[in-house]
Amino acid sequence: MLKSLATHPAFRTAAVLVSVAVAGTLIGMGWEEARYGGTRTELERAEAAADELDQETPRGSGRSKQDEAILARTLSYFPPYPNGGRPEALAADYLGPGTPIAVSWFATKDSSDQVLTHYRKFLLDEGLPVVGLRFNDNAGYVGYWVPKDDEVRLMSTLRQGDETIVFVSSARMRNYLERAASRVPAGVPVPKGLQDAASLSLKMEGATNVTVTGRLPDTALPDAEQAYAALLRDQGWSVTEARQAGFQETELTLTRTGLRGQATLRQPAAQRDVEFHLSLMRAQGAP
Repeated sequence: MLKSLATHPAFRTAAVLVSVAVAGTLIGMGWEEARYGGTRTELERAEAAADELDQETPRGSGRSKQDEAILARTLSYFPPYPNGGRPEALAADYLGPGTPIAVSWFATKDSSDQVLTHYRKFLLDEGLPVVGLRFNDNAGYVGYWVPKDDEVRLMSTLRQGDETIVFVSSARMRNYLERAASRVPAGVPVPKGLQDAASLSLKMEGATNVTVTGRLPDTALPDAEQAYAALLRDQGWSVTEARQAGFQETELTLTRTGLRGQATLRQPAAQRDVEFHLSLMRAQGAP
């Protein structure tokens, strides 16, 4: 029997990389909802540190050398989006030693699906091994894994209002996952029987975002959905369910005082495993 693609290192790394590349932390919630206080985020601290290291700006570009380096590390692998705005550097190497990562972004009026479809076609035309996931109408990712370098390169989308923010990232996450993914934090609700769990916590402004990915083996999507929703309600969560038309996946929005999250359960065709992804925002001081 073939294992679910969710167990493949490229898919597991990509699922976590989306979160640390910003898009995953905001799936299902507005950026404003994530801003609980005045503390600088990890990304803002990384940007500030980079600015202190190198303030020199190349003539005519309007960008620092640090920003130019970040853009080179991310945009080199994808062609410019036809309807995209000017790309900007976001942050780099903020996950500690041994985990090279770079993130840039641009905005477009096109939908999330338009962006993902465009880059998926490009990758397929180039003969690259595509990884990707559509979380909902407003968010998803597409990219590919380079086995030789153990590097994942992604385009992650997040639709907000009348524009889509596209995060372009490249990272070698194996060391970070080995350090940070072994345990799911206490109080984070995950389905019973979850296997190959990868957990990551990212401090934001006055809040912490926790991402958990994994798989539920040898089960059907309706059974997994029903069992997880029942577990959440037993633990005092308010749950809203939404099925994605045309996709073998279900979204669950879960809320409790000071906590808000979105879980995606997905079963690819001809697979016996259900893929699980949870993004949970915990406000500072929440129980």
